[in-house]
Amino acid sequence: MQDVKRLDLVVESRTAGRFLDALDALGLPHRTVVPGVYGTGQHGARGTDPFATFDNTYVIVAVPPDRVDQVVDQLRGLLHEVGGMCLVQDAQWV
Repeated sequence: MQDVKRLDLVVESRTAGRFLDALDALGLPHRTVVPGVYGTGQHGARGTDPFATFDNTYVIVAVPPDRVDQVVDQLRGLLHEVGGMCLVQDAQWV
């Protein structure tokens, strides 16, 4: 098994492409993307709109531990600009 850092991102679907582009630019093209997730956050419920105006997308990325600070620093500006949530966890790649 290989030690990695797992990044979990929940972002508005309309901005998900910007996050995916940022991950590509960082050399992290491999991820899992789950559209249409819902939950409740600082701005209330998301994903319950029948017109999908405010749907969220969930992105999971495995990052080498020595690169996680660089990746988070790059994503932080985008998170502050458009919103979203990013969690970092220890994980193992099997």
